[in-house]
Formats: sequence, structure tokens, C-alpha cells
Amino acid sequence: MNVLLLSGGIESSCLAFWRRPQLCVTVDYGQVCAEMEIETSASIARKLGLKHDIIRAPLIKKFGLSNPNQKRKSKKPEFWPFRNQFIATVAAMHFSGGGAKEIWFGSVKTDTRFLDGSKMFFQLLNSLVSYQDSKVVIKAPALSLSTEELIERSKIPFSILGATFSCHRSNVACGDCPGCQKQRSVLFSNY
Repeated sequence: MNVLLLSGGIESSCLAFWRRPQLCVTVDYGQVCAEMEIETSASIARKLGLKHDIIRAPLIKKFGLSNPNQKRKSKKPEFWPFRNQFIATVAAMHFSGGGAKEIWFGSVKTDTRFLDGSKMFFQLLNSLVSYQDSKVVIKAPALSLSTEELIERSKIPFSILGATFSCHRSNVACGDCPGCQKQRSVLFSNY
């Protein structure tokens, strides 16, 4: 079974439309926007006729990654160390021993401003997960594409793309965070 980690954002929604995974999963790791990510992901999966599930693993709240105002050791406006590694680990644990053949991330080539969005990261992550469970493969199918190229390749209609949610600070789009800025830029430049 192919499993897409669906956040309800632009890239994972494009992958859902384009690649039609057998299951979409939203991981609630304690992020401040978890409620809207779950609602948006469930709605998109429903519109596409795809199965959707939620994995709740809020342990991450303990480490402050859910608070966008917490003091961090980074100058980047978004900084969630080990987030993708944690999400992959939780998903691999959930599907360990069967159920998932591939676990897909919606990362694109422009996500490399963070190490956990790079090609090297996904190669290492796949090696680590495969070492423990050789039946599960971690992939980022759109890693060679920009967000704009993914939108074009997927042929996602505006009715789906316009329903995505990308805010990192709230369950209501703040309009100011890098996620909201990217979404506004992408939507206005493509439609």
C-alpha cells in the first residue's frame, strides 16, 4: 500500500491528486495548526475519493515545536528540528510489519532551506527506516520539482488547490507566516 503523509498543504495535496495513494495520513504531532491540517486533509481526501486516517502522536509538544513564538537556535522563521524524521518514524512505526509499502512526503526541491527537505535527508531516512523494516520505503516523489512544477505536473484543479491550508502559526490563516506567504504567491501566480 502507498501512504501519503497529507498535511492539507499545497504540495501534499498536489501529490494526492496526481499520484492517488491508497491511503492519506495526517500526523498530529502537536503542531499549533493540527486541527485545520486534519480538517483540510480530510476534506481534500474526501473530494478525491481517497481514504484518510489520522495518527496522533503529540509527544512533540513537550519539545516546544508546536509553539511558533518559542525561542529557537535558528535565524530561520520556521524551525522544527527533527520534524520530518519524527513524522516518518511515527508513520513507519504505525505501519511496521505490514500495511505500507511506501510512505510519501510532499517535499519539493525548494524545501532544501531545511536539511530535512533535502534529497540527502530522504536517502538517509529511507536507509534508516529500511534497516529496521525492509518492507517500508520512504519517498518524496516530487523532490525533483518546484512547487509550481508540481502544480503543473499534477494538473490539480483550482477547486482543490484553493482549498489547501499552509499556515504554520494558527488554525486560521495568519497571512504573514512563510507558509501563508507561499500559498498566496503560488495561488495568485498560477490562477
